[in-house]
Amino acid sequence: MITNYISRAEADELCDELIRQFMGEDDHELCVDIDCFVGGFLGCPVVYENFAEDDPDKIGFASDGVQPLRVRMNGRIQDQVYPRRTIVLDRVLLNPGEEYRRRFTLAHEAGHIIASRIDPNIRSGFHRVHDECRMYTAEELRQRLSIAEWQANVIAAALLMPRFIIKDALVRFNGGRRLPVYGSNIFAVREKVILQKMAKSLGVSHTALIIRLRDLDALKYHDLSEFINKELRPGGVIA
Repeated sequence: MITNYISRAEADELCDELIRQFMGEDDHELCVDIDCFVGGFLGCPVVYENFAEDDPDKIGFASDGVQPLRVRMNGRIQDQVYPRRTIVLDRVLLNPGEEYRRRFTLAHEAGHIIASRIDPNIRSGFHRVHDECRMYTAEELRQRLSIAEWQANVIAAALLMPRFIIKDALVRFNGGRRLPVYGSNIFAVREKVILQKMAKSLGVSHTALIIRLRDLDALKYHDLSEFINKELRPGGVIA
């Protein structure tokens, strides 16, 4: 149970300072070395195991030293208790093409660790992926939509994309200006290219970056009709 709730504003301020202290003189870099931050700065061991939980969406675990994690070891499924504040990630995240998801999952579990240091009553936490094709029970949805999981996601985004780094990225790729978006989700080709470059430089997914830019008010919204008239109907005439 969370008794000391961390707001988005608090997470932003806290993570800005954490990453500044971690990066030191290298704070001009855009990609946070989340592995070194978690292992060196926070002092949390990180191990990779083959998860054997009943819920296949579980891919990350922050141990409280009490709750066991079901893993597959030496061909056997067993419940393993890890030392407190050990982060365990599913080995699937080591596969090619999983780097962005691995980094966010590690940052998410680091979010649980940071929250537990502020509120010692917080217990172990899982990071789960969401499968749009799967039917979830009410309890599974409750776990995914819990305050603890939302809070860990907020902290994860603030660790990987702290405000000062997003500001630097906007300066580097868009002259410091907010990125224009039409309607709620439409980007012109130029902005899509900028987003791709930013996401690659930050070491995050395209989707995670857009969500973070929204949260930081780094997008400038325009009426969708502007996009249609500019991109689809140049001169007001359908091409």
